Amino acid sequence: MTNKKSFSLIEVLIFTVILGLFFVAAMSITTFNLKSMKIQEHKILATRFAEDGIEWVTQEKEDDWSIFITQGSTDGKIYCLNNLNWNTFVSCGEIYTLGTPGFFKRELLITNSGSPVNQVDVTVTVYWQDMGTVLSVSTKAVFKLLE
Repeated sequence: MTNKKSFSLIEVLIFTVILGLFFVAAMSITTFNLKSMKIQEHKILATRFAEDGIEWVTQEKEDDWSIFITQGSTDGKIYCLNNLNWNTFVSCGEIYTLGTPGFFKRELLITNSGSPVNQVDVTVTVYWQDMGTVLSVSTKAVFKLLE
């Protein structure tokens, strides 16, 4: 008589369940990491768009201070800066047209200080939606009149 050793059905089922749990955990971690990577990618793009907005505002300030200060107020004015112009003196609302495809929106808050105005505080905020959540990146700058 030979003794043949083999796994029982219960041992095989337990092994299969443990292996299945391992794969479910691995997939969950991978999915979480992919989502985090996508959010970071969007954050990098949003930061670039915010910095582009600050550069544009800096150029506007350098072109003519007296015209530049008329764009702000002591209470602050909000502009939709998707097209980098002063024509849209209102927030962007739900208009996500920045980027390719239009996934972001960029708003500018410009606030004057002093009388006469000798300082302008600028905040460029870029918004985007990810899975129903609105995320944002802000860049701030302070401009002063050089005398």
